[in-house]
Order: sequence, then structure tokens, then C-alpha cells
Amino acid sequence: MVDVKILTAISSRFVLCAALSLTISACGGSDSASTVTPKVPTTPTPPIGTIDDEFTSWLTDLSHQVILPNYLTLQLSSEVMAVASQTFCDLNNPTQNGLTSLRSAWRELNLAWQQAQWVRIGPILDHNRNLRIQFWPDSKNIVTRDLETLLAEPAVVDVAYIASRSVGGQGLPALELLLFPTSTQNSLTNTSASNNQAKRCEVLKAISENVKNISTDVYQEWHADSGNYVNSVISGTGEFTSVKDSVEELITNWLEQIERVKDDKMLIPLDTADDASLIEFYLSDAALVSIKANVTIFKEIYTNGEGHGFDEILIDFLAQDTIATQMINKIDAVLIAITTIESLSGSYTHLLNDAEGRVAIENAIQKMRELRDIVSIEFVQAADINIGFNSNDGD
Repeated sequence: MVDVKILTAISSRFVLCAALSLTISACGGSDSASTVTPKVPTTPTPPIGTIDDEFTSWLTDLSHQVILPNYLTLQLSSEVMAVASQTFCDLNNPTQNGLTSLRSAWRELNLAWQQAQWVRIGPILDHNRNLRIQFWPDSKNIVTRDLETLLAEPAVVDVAYIASRSVGGQGLPALELLLFPTSTQNSLTNTSASNNQAKRCEVLKAISENVKNISTDVYQEWHADSGNYVNSVISGTGEFTSVKDSVEELITNWLEQIERVKDDKMLIPLDTADDASLIEFYLSDAALVSIKANVTIFKEIYTNGEGHGFDEILIDFLAQDTIATQMINKIDAVLIAITTIESLSGSYTHLLNDAEGRVAIENAIQKMRELRDIVSIEFVQAADINIGFNSNDGD
């Protein structure tokens, strides 16, 4: 059962997702550094309650205003993708317009996933669900091999079959290969016998249904009316030893995502610009829009929008006004740097090989480093929390 509070939080996000695929502005987060007005220091008053009370308020708003709405968006987008796949494949003569609509459904699904991607606790990790939705980075070309195996399978490939196979052929990257093939010969609009379009559609529908099932399971297991994992997060019970432990796990997730975006999505492609296969979703040119979706969630993690954010905890409870201001400034600097990249002409692949593009990407990487550093040092010290984060590149 979907409660009214979550549906209210999700409604504006889901509408914005469709616009994101065309405008490269991310749903669920601010579109520019100025969208969310930083909370400013007020006259200091003696703290009321305990730090655990503050942490509980942050966890409550993060769960109900950020995580659950994003998982609901993912579920709804996956349902749209599954229906779109079935509708397209039911056509006797599939058209380019039909394929364009199907691709749009995939783009919206990817944006929903990118907003939820940072969470690495609980149901999303069970049964390798995160890898089944997106197996990436893929330096060994496993997704391509797994998809080729599925297309060569003489038996019917249905959702049960997909779910039992290698993770590389189960999610968004495999769908991208089907929807954005490198050769027009392999297009889903090509109904010639040599293309075996019927088999491609069979696999497309099965993978889409698989992603829908995974997304539905994750949302239901989080929701209070079913699995109620949200209660464990907020109360610091179950797999968590305390409320503080729950906070520490989520802040660690955030730091890991900062590092993942900086390294896997930006630094490695910059260092190997001649190898487009290392770029996330390079066939669909969805790399930059995915990065934008990733970084816009950073401010929501910190402020909880209009909810009880860590900015309020630092200012009103811990009297750490300077760190609170620096955190907002560093997050905004990342958003501005990414906006600068998207203002340039050309695909992300082109920008990685363009002098002006490389300068802009290098600047964004540096801003990501600065954000990582303040979160992993000054912020965690001010909040008196411990994290399990280690920098991947040691810089």
C-alpha cells in the first residue's frame, strides 16, 4: 500500500523525470546551485533533546522524503518500461517513432535508477539486486557476452529464465544494447530474418519485466506496510546496532557514491578518452545526464530539502555554523561544475576528447574531490560519526 505522504513527495519528481531526458535536468533534486536556499544561522539556543534525536529526525525525513520516493519512482518507471516493451513488440511493423518512445521509457527508468543508485544498504543488496539492475563498470564486456548468449538461446527466454542467469544480462546495460545497437542491422525496427527481431523482442520484454520485479521488491521491502525496512533504518535496529550506526552507514554510502561518480564516471573515462566503452551508457549518450542525476541528490542527502537536514543539525544543535556553510558551498560548487559541462556542445564522448570539455570535466573532478574531503574529514568530525569509507585513488 502506498501512503499519501510518499505519493505527495513523489508526484513532482515523477513528472520531472520525463523532462530530464530532454533537458538534462535531474528529477528529485535542485536544477541549479541556487534552487535550495541554504538554511542560515539563527540566534543560538540551548539544544533540546539528544544527538540521537537529531539523527532520528534526519533518518526519518531522508527515508520518507528522499529514499522511499526515489524507490517508488524507480518502480513506476520500470512498470512504464515493461508496458512500453510489450506494446512495441506487439506491433506488426515496428516504426522508428515507436522505437523512440521505447527509448524514452528507458531513459526515464535510468534517471530513476541514478537517483536511487547511491543507497547501498538493505533490500537493494539482497540477491545482487543492484548488480542485476546495472552491472557496471564492465571492463571485461560481460554484458555484451551475456546478451549474445540470451539471443542465441533456442528455448523461450522469459522473466524467470532471465532472473536465473548471469547478472550482466539482467538490467539496464543489456536493455541499452538492445535499444541502441552499434549496427542498424541489429535495430529492433529491422524485421528481416537475419536480425531475428522476434528473439530480440522476447529478450527485451523479459529483461524489462525482470527490472520491474526487482524494483517492486525493493520498494515493498522498504515500505512500512510490507517489509518495513524503513523502520530498521530510522530506529537503528535489525542489521544496525544503533541510530548512529544507521547514520554512519548512509553517510558512508554517500561518500562511496561521490567517489564512484568522480572516478568511474569521470576520471577513468577522462584518462582513457579513446575507449568509449568505459563510459557509462555511451551508446545512448546518457553518461552526463546520469552524472547530473547523481550529483543533484547530494544536496537532498545533506539538507533533506525542507525537512530536518544535517545543515540544521550542524547549526542549531552542534553550533558548527562554519562547517554547515562550507558543506553547502562545496555541494553547490559540484552542481555548478556539472552544469558548466552540460552547457558545452557535443556528447560526453566528444567532450572527453575536446580541449574545452576536458578542462570543464577536470574542474568538476576537482570539485568532487573537495566535497569528498570535507565530508570525510570536517563534516564527520563535527557530527562525531565514524565512517567505513576509503578513497579509491588516494588523492
